[in-house]
Amino acid sequence: MISLIISIIALGLIIMIHEMGHFLAAKACGVGVIEFSIGMGPRLLTKVSGDTRYSLRLLPFGGSCMMLGEEMDETSDDNDNAGARRAAELTNGTSEQSTVEYAGDRILVDGRSFGKEEQFVSKKAWQRFLIISAGPVFNFILAFLLSLVITGLYGFDKPVITNVVEKMPAAEAGIEADDEITALMTGGARMRVECARDISVFMTVHQDALERGDSFTIYYRDASDSMQSKAAELTPRYDAESKSNKLGFGYSFAYRPADGIADVIRCSFCNVKYCIRSVIQSLRMLAGGKVSREDVMGPVRMVAVMDETVDEASGYGAASMIITLFDLMILISGSLGAMNLLPLPALDGGRLVFILIELVTGHGVPKELEAKIHMAGMLLLLVLMCFILTNDITMLIFK
Repeated sequence: MISLIISIIALGLIIMIHEMGHFLAAKACGVGVIEFSIGMGPRLLTKVSGDTRYSLRLLPFGGSCMMLGEEMDETSDDNDNAGARRAAELTNGTSEQSTVEYAGDRILVDGRSFGKEEQFVSKKAWQRFLIISAGPVFNFILAFLLSLVITGLYGFDKPVITNVVEKMPAAEAGIEADDEITALMTGGARMRVECARDISVFMTVHQDALERGDSFTIYYRDASDSMQSKAAELTPRYDAESKSNKLGFGYSFAYRPADGIADVIRCSFCNVKYCIRSVIQSLRMLAGGKVSREDVMGPVRMVAVMDETVDEASGYGAASMIITLFDLMILISGSLGAMNLLPLPALDGGRLVFILIELVTGHGVPKELEAKIHMAGMLLLLVLMCFILTNDITMLIFK
């Protein structure tokens, strides 16, 4: 139960940091924030401070930073305040009634007074770009800070070869234990390797090439001379024991100490880059039909997996539990930031695309068209969320 509570709090913290990015950037740019919410569904606790309502909601998944005029036309007036009313009433899928009135140059939301110049849509394009991008950026910052702690205290999964199988391609090419892989390539697809997990991602994405027996090029640094870079072309060979093609080398996800402060910072950046790369590679696998519904995980199953993993790690002591929890938070926070930057309607990335068009061309896409595109994207997103939620529950019940 304790591990479940810790997992829920951890996921809530990741989401809160994302929304906090939007919130702080909005405040810095002079945009009025109607409500800052943690969670979804009905309000459990709420307090108005200044001109912003702060709420804790029932379901510990999701959150929102509702800005004044986020969906409004800045030309709204007393005779045309539907946009303002929509923006005030729609909060995390609920429909709490809010009184929205216009009084000269002031907009009143539940008695809180905002200036029309505080509307999101009235701000310059670069300010809106900053506000929208701040959420994902804060997720990357959280992942980086947690990585600094983990890497500084315990190290990093460096892409070092742990063993080489005799009479297999790697051994015959002269690769030895303790050599460090720097890049992998097959069929023209090359990926820089910065951690052991990168090796796993690359081999998973190119599993078909391995099964076909396509050649792989391994770029590595010699263990006896770390300044010497080498390359070896390996052709997979059938291994009777595993009944599959193998290259003949092994690696470990075990942490190795970082070499000083500079290496700690470098490895922490690598952790964030891995999260982004994982999202991109996962989408490639999804597009290629290599992802099954068992591999799709939403917030409910994510918490369940976090609970199970943290609970198992707690059996090895508090330090092990903290490492495991932080590693999961790094992956989830970094991935959430990357997913939100995808150029899809209803996501932060989709909104950034429209702002970029405005920055480049000098004039934006008509508001009505942009609103329709985002609305269509939101409907598709809601359908996807329902599918993921159903899949989560089904997988937990019948696992």
